Amino acid sequence: MGLVHFGAVLAIGLAALVTAGCAGSPTPQESTQQEGTGLTSAQSERLAVTRFRNFDAGTRAVHLVIPQSEVGEIQLTGWYDFGQGVGYGAVAGGGTVWWNSDTVAFRDTPSDEPDIPLPTDGWVGYPLDPSANPLATALALVASLGADRPENPQLLAQSDAVWLRSDTIGTTAVDVFVGPSADGATTSAPSSERARYWVDGIGTLLVFEAPVSGVWMTVDFSDGGAVLLPSVSPSTVAPSTVSPSTVSPSTVSPSAAAPGAP
Repeated sequence: MGLVHFGAVLAIGLAALVTAGCAGSPTPQESTQQEGTGLTSAQSERLAVTRFRNFDAGTRAVHLVIPQSEVGEIQLTGWYDFGQGVGYGAVAGGGTVWWNSDTVAFRDTPSDEPDIPLPTDGWVGYPLDPSANPLATALALVASLGADRPENPQLLAQSDAVWLRSDTIGTTAVDVFVGPSADGATTSAPSSERARYWVDGIGTLLVFEAPVSGVWMTVDFSDGGAVLLPSVSPSTVAPSTVSPSTVSPSTVSPSAAAPGAP
């Protein structure tokens, strides 16, 4: 079996997907390693459990930024519960969103901060189409970053995944990894076009970066606290009956097609 969860991100539209975790090394890779080289055994072990650590953590706080030039910067602040596979957040100036890997519910009432508990009215649901626009792609990517088991570290070590560099987030030392190309790909995608994972010494994913519609999306993860998210969509409209064009006129709605899209 190949790198299953990496393939999930590729299906969303990226050239690759990586996972992270910790096997033996308590600290990120020493700076003596040449930047842009393949993974060591310890690095592949740590990278292999990142999605599992998200799943094990349950709810994590999410701050997502897409520097989309057509409508300005898109920011979403909220949470994703990797145990249940559901997320909820507020798009700055553009409403609130509940989502999972298949469905989105959108409430077109501007709110810079997500309300807890969730409002009970004004929600409209529809299928999550990662190709609709950059925000929809980003939501699908966040949903792909949890798994109920680690990846195979040996396959990661044999792949074209790359240790990019050592770095810090605040006072926390991290390694920055570039994910592998598609499982079974005949050619290797350039590392400059693949997702990046900022991983601490115990395999926790702190920052995820991915190319989305020609720009780099950044997702910062932190402790989600005791926030509880509903596992069922708050929308009272069946997703299969909703046309994306009727959900919201907002350009940041996950239902709105990207500029130039058919």
